[in-house]
Amino acid sequence: MKKKAPLIGYSLIFLGIAFLTANTDALFNMYYLHYVSIIVGIVILLIYYLTTRSEKNLLCRIGFHQFEHIGWDEEVTFRLIYRCQRCGRKKKVIRSSGGGV
Repeated sequence: MKKKAPLIGYSLIFLGIAFLTANTDALFNMYYLHYVSIIVGIVILLIYYLTTRSEKNLLCRIGFHQFEHIGWDEEVTFRLIYRCQRCGRKKKVIRSSGGGV
């Protein structure tokens, strides 16, 4: 069940957004089912990410890292290295040159 939690959460959010865009409330009496499914999906995702991730900061656990540019990669010249200011997580990002050099 623990591995299916993100799938369930994202599916409920998508279902709620689909109900909102299709304007199904005008066709059927849904009693705000679309809003409830979005809120329940977000709560499921928050609980899953707070219990499974190991970062110390709560914002980093749910995916809100605050990255800063610390340098360039030595192997690939156009790859940037970023580090999170809160938890220290590093990531490498490939940036395009924007059309040519």
